Amino acid sequence: MDVYQTVLVAAATGFFSAFGTGIAMKTDISWIKKILDIHNIRINELETLSKKR
Repeated sequence: MDVYQTVLVAAATGFFSAFGTGIAMKTDISWIKKILDIHNIRINELETLSKKR
């Protein structure tokens, strides 16, 4: 019974750790996409301004 409880606790801990890591990665990826979109807009504006000169 002790081995069963130990394995169960280890599995639950691993699951929740992986779940938290997945949520954090999803948030980071969304943030990176947002920042890349902002940079793309700024670069396009700068290129447009340099072409007008």
